[in-house]
Amino acid sequence: MTTAHRYAVLFKAFAIDEFVQRRLAHIVEACPSGDVYLMLDETKGRLGPIPFDSVIRYRESDLGDLGFAQISQGSLFWYNADYPLYYFQHLKPDYDTVVMIEYDAAPSVGVDDLVTEFRRQNLDFLGHPIKKSADTYWWTSTMLRFYTRDQVRPYQVCAAVFSARAIRHLAECRLRQGRSGVSDGKQWPIGETFVGTELALADFRLRDLSSFGRMTRYDWWPPIHEAELPDCAGEVFVHPVLAGRRYVTSLFKSGILSGLIVTAKLIAAAAVRRTPRRKMTPSSTLVPASAPVSPAQAAVLSNFCGSGTTDALEAD
Repeated sequence: MTTAHRYAVLFKAFAIDEFVQRRLAHIVEACPSGDVYLMLDETKGRLGPIPFDSVIRYRESDLGDLGFAQISQGSLFWYNADYPLYYFQHLKPDYDTVVMIEYDAAPSVGVDDLVTEFRRQNLDFLGHPIKKSADTYWWTSTMLRFYTRDQVRPYQVCAAVFSARAIRHLAECRLRQGRSGVSDGKQWPIGETFVGTELALADFRLRDLSSFGRMTRYDWWPPIHEAELPDCAGEVFVHPVLAGRRYVTSLFKSGILSGLIVTAKLIAAAAVRRTPRRKMTPSSTLVPASAPVSPAQAAVLSNFCGSGTTDALEAD
């Protein structure tokens, strides 16, 4: 199924290496009616030539130049995950629908279908609620300068769909909050919670990604290895998908013991998995690096291979 008109896809990354190239290729394949933009955070330095048609390079200072508050706890774009939306809309204001996908989030449904339903239902935001009460959610305190506790609606925005009017409203609200005099990151709403809270409060139309399928492999931890993606058919999005050193670092992020427990479970799962590994259905494009790729994926990857790009911040 293809959409009646084009939508934008923001593929957010901070490095270019073989893993990110593969993930980008899969996004291109999953969004045939979308205009995919590689959004590169170059706050720490320019990444050099990129052999992809639509690249948007941006830095933290670019958002400051537009009037957005430079307030965070940690990296500005990690804490304010919504900021890239506003920079993109400033550059490309004509899209009515924008899909935002982190480099480590992978769809296993056709994104065209999601966007078609999003438009048909006249939605403004499609994300995944964080199932925690305001009393147990760890970022609630950052919201209380501008919202009451009962208004807090946290959402994961590793993969999300937005209407243009929702982005405009959020941007205006961020600018207004930034002019309020707040300067302490502990009183600045974190992006993942600001988005759902503000849109719900303003009576925009929100819906859960799980309305379109399973979301059982979508969290902050533990990581899903890229090679596991063929076993994730039926999930709407999978997160975090990692490989190589990124995967190992994430696996043990919560401690040696928890990392070992997850490793043991993975080994046990591998032992009972069918051999040879089942092939993916034609509708699913999420394949590990060793699997055959589609012509659309091959076209993206061949451009990188032919360019000799060596701008990786972290090897696969």
